[in-house]
Amino acid sequence: MVLGRIFRPTNRRVRLLVGLFLAGLFCIQCTTPTSATRESSLATALEGEIVGRNAPAVLAKVDRLARKDHIALLEFCLANYSGRIRDYTCTFEKQEMLHGRLGKLQTIQVKFKESPFSVVLAWVKNAPQGDRVLYVEGLRDNQMIVRPTNGFLRSLTGGSVLREPDGAEAMQSTLRPVNMFGFKRGLENLLEVYRAARDHGELREEFGGYYDVEGRKTVKLVRYLPATRDYPAWRTDVYIDLEYLLPVRIEGYNWDKKLSSSYTYRDVKFNIGLTDDDFLPEQNDL
Repeated sequence: MVLGRIFRPTNRRVRLLVGLFLAGLFCIQCTTPTSATRESSLATALEGEIVGRNAPAVLAKVDRLARKDHIALLEFCLANYSGRIRDYTCTFEKQEMLHGRLGKLQTIQVKFKESPFSVVLAWVKNAPQGDRVLYVEGLRDNQMIVRPTNGFLRSLTGGSVLREPDGAEAMQSTLRPVNMFGFKRGLENLLEVYRAARDHGELREEFGGYYDVEGRKTVKLVRYLPATRDYPAWRTDVYIDLEYLLPVRIEGYNWDKKLSSSYTYRDVKFNIGLTDDDFLPEQNDL
């Protein structure tokens, strides 16, 4: 009887229960993240998380600059790289629009040394005219060694040829020559365009949010430029790795809003101790 009286529904109790139920629904609705709030929530979470060796204060700075000042963030990344990174290996993927057509995705194994500027590119998928390139700044009159992809041409040339890295022939199959490869020169090029657009009052930049790129946590910068002054792209998306503080993916879109270039660094290993011997022709099948 006592239990029956306690649980017997009355109008007052029903109204109270309905009110509590509706209040609960309201709270759930208010606390469920929307697409607008998820982005800022993720940013807040990242600020309090150590990514690699980077403290929360560094991540908070990256977040603030990504939202307000891309040039300052890219300058911060360049300063962080300079003097710290001596060499690295990686898998590099690129896709470029050449002669009005978007080419196939190329996959390249890379060895890189900062001083002297030294690069080995070994194609493993969709090689252009050459499937292996060696360039060491200051050697061979600043020419690159290229191994022809075609076996017959390779036999005719004795295995390899010398070419200007930014000559007309080389630029038929790439938008960026080998002597502009790498994180540092890539950052310098990005900054050059950013500053030129800023100085002309034509820079529009946006915070693009946080993304996973090949399993790496990144923050995306979005830059828009007008179709003037020979700018490289209408829109450029730059994905900054939150541990490396380096752009691990850069995508460009032309003024028809079509993908015109895409570059991705994967499986990067820094400061592994590469020496000049690692950039000898005989060490790279050239």
